[in-house]
Amino acid sequence: MIEEFKQDLVDLTSLQIIRKYILGAESQVLSPDQHYRLKEQVCEHFGVEFNDVIMVGSGKLGFSIKPSRRFQSFHDESDIDIAVVSSALFERIWTEAYLFKKGGADWPKANSFFKYLSEGWIRPDKLPRNEYFEFTSKWWDFFNALTSSGHYGPYAIRAGLYHSNFFLQEYQKICIDQCKELA
Repeated sequence: MIEEFKQDLVDLTSLQIIRKYILGAESQVLSPDQHYRLKEQVCEHFGVEFNDVIMVGSGKLGFSIKPSRRFQSFHDESDIDIAVVSSALFERIWTEAYLFKKGGADWPKANSFFKYLSEGWIRPDKLPRNEYFEFTSKWWDFFNALTSSGHYGPYAIRAGLYHSNFFLQEYQKICIDQCKELA
């Protein structure tokens, strides 16, 4: 799989690679049934469309494309990464975060949160951890419960929230373009 991917880095555009390996492929780590069940649970929990729940990262590819772990195989310390693409949910959390910050609440990661927001995605680890911002704990509780269920192996399940497919693809292109530079 890695060799085919490396050849495609030469032969295909970044967008074609994203379509082939991230948007159009099955998980290399989960069985088709596990992959389906995971997507089903996430879409039902957040009220998003089934096709707006996309597995990404080394759990999808079977290897990492991040610079620090480039082409390293998925292993026991790896996690399963999910992209939730929903403009409605994104905008709801954006509005709540804006009002939270406007209200003057203590939020040490606010600047980092808004940096990623400008790139079209919400990193839950940058959200306020506060009893008055309930979404954060609900998000982590849900994904931690998926992890501890053991239905998807011993791997942590993590997710990011994207405004649209455009921003998901742009984020994925960063690592793909870096890989292409090395090809």
